[in-house]
Amino acid sequence: MAFTDAGNGYGILVADTTPTGAAGVVLNDNFNAIDDQLALLAPLTSAVLVTPNLGTPSAGVLTNCTGTAAGLTAGAVTTNANLTGHVTSTGNAAILGSFTVSQLSTALSDATISGNNSGDQTITGQQTVWLPAGAMTARTTSGAASGSVETTTNKVMIETLDFDSAADEFAQFAIQMPKGWDEGTILFQPIWSHAATTTNFGVAWGLQAVALANDDALDTAFGTGIVVTDTGGTTDDLYIAAESAAVTVAGSPGAEEWVVFQIYRDVSDAADDMAIDARLHGIKIHYTTDAATDD
Repeated sequence: MAFTDAGNGYGILVADTTPTGAAGVVLNDNFNAIDDQLALLAPLTSAVLVTPNLGTPSAGVLTNCTGTAAGLTAGAVTTNANLTGHVTSTGNAAILGSFTVSQLSTALSDATISGNNSGDQTITGQQTVWLPAGAMTARTTSGAASGSVETTTNKVMIETLDFDSAADEFAQFAIQMPKGWDEGTILFQPIWSHAATTTNFGVAWGLQAVALANDDALDTAFGTGIVVTDTGGTTDDLYIAAESAAVTVAGSPGAEEWVVFQIYRDVSDAADDMAIDARLHGIKIHYTTDAATDD
């Protein structure tokens, strides 16, 4: 869930399940330090929104509120309808009515949010990077063939690596992983197509990886390959495979290490039954971060 204010000074009032004047917190300083403000939500394990009509608050606890102190204890949110009006701003209408109680509860308890004093925010978790076939190198031994395709009507040019149906073929690429990578497993999605064929359209794509640190030997074994299968069917259509199972990166990976990936067609897989080249357009790598920045 994202909170935006465009400099309008929205405030979010939060209290414990049994609200009291001392427990309330109002965030209403134009989101100039959103990281500090949202951090206030983390300790409130059963946070609920309450009506912001508190009168004169305790010093330093509540600001920008009007009304009577009785509103604090009487205003705990229990239904979606009660959410409307529970965000205040200077000269602006309430904006919270579109969120459900469940959505707010999940956002307040589960999100890992950080940012800077300019109001940016970043949620750590799964990130992606796209690797086109043209950025890959076919292996010298049993390498895939470079190819290009021009579509018939609109002349769209496609650069591919073409993997044969008779034997496993390979291509490789390398990335120096971001410092924020958690050094854990990764997932991948092949994007591919095929030329004309009449029957059998199954293809099995495999991926292996190894991480190399400073002064490691380049000639190091890849980790266990993980295979994801997909089925085509229409000439020159684009196919985006499902996310793979987790791929373990060999070599005891660490922050900012150089990771070599090897993509291949696994023709021995029972699901791989297409008797022509499978044309790889590229793959999307999914990795997980545990830091908001690469500082």
